[in-house]
Amino acid sequence: MYIAKVIGKVVSVIKHPAYKNRTLLLVQPLSLKSKLVRTPTIAVDYVGAGENDIVLVGAGPGVAQEVFDIETAPIRELVMGIIDRFDVSSEV
Repeated sequence: MYIAKVIGKVVSVIKHPAYKNRTLLLVQPLSLKSKLVRTPTIAVDYVGAGENDIVLVGAGPGVAQEVFDIETAPIRELVMGIIDRFDVSSEV
């Protein structure tokens, strides 16, 4: 799991059936000091997040299959929550 910022939506005319009626978001991982890090990735939205939202992204084998009840799901990462705020100790 990691914290990320939604930086856009991914639109596609042709896509795998597992993505039908699902929103794909472009998310940019954040450091604990709210700095953008790493390259953006695509995650399937599960909670109704929008652009500029700070979100919790989770990934793991079989998670999407269980969440969406899909037998074959080529889905690696899911937006699992919208974060209102987070606090980090100054020791980090």
